[in-house]
Amino acid sequence: MSQESPRGPGRPRDADMEDRVYGAVLEVYWETSWRGFTFDAVARRAKVGRAALYRRWADKEELLVQALEARSPLSTPIDTGSVRGDLIELAEQLAVGYGELFGLVSLRVTLDAMVNPDLLSHLTDTLNQSRLVTTRRIVRRAILRGELPEGTSTTLLLELVTGAVLARALFAQAHAGARSRAAVHHSKLVVDTVLRALS
Repeated sequence: MSQESPRGPGRPRDADMEDRVYGAVLEVYWETSWRGFTFDAVARRAKVGRAALYRRWADKEELLVQALEARSPLSTPIDTGSVRGDLIELAEQLAVGYGELFGLVSLRVTLDAMVNPDLLSHLTDTLNQSRLVTTRRIVRRAILRGELPEGTSTTLLLELVTGAVLARALFAQAHAGARSRAAVHHSKLVVDTVLRALS
């Protein structure tokens, strides 16, 4: 967020406005999809003035990108010391994300991009980039430690782990946002299966 010039006397800045706006962004997008996602709708839901949104975000694409980045479950670096531990943590973070509103919105954005490719292509790139960067680091360290063979495909590994986690979130009615014993067991089973296949 860009720094703003010092304010003179008057109404103090709303310290939690960004958090309210980002929450409103996810709620509005989930309910209305891209076509109904507007500054007006977000301003009403967040209970802020529309002018305040225009001062901080150039357009609704920028607003959506920043909201998704701020609420991404992969903001915490992963480095447990082993490829198995790293991938289990990645799977669990993804499972938590898919069980929350962020995950639902990210799926809707991806689907919307199929019919609005020019408008939303860089949004789906943003969603995928954090996962790719995280997985690339995991793979690079694992190759250096000799845990994965040279030339292991980061994209394939991510697709295998993400696909299994997403399928469970969509079809197994997993509890939202919870790292239950069953969820952890599922993450370990997925990772062990993928590692056996890659080895």
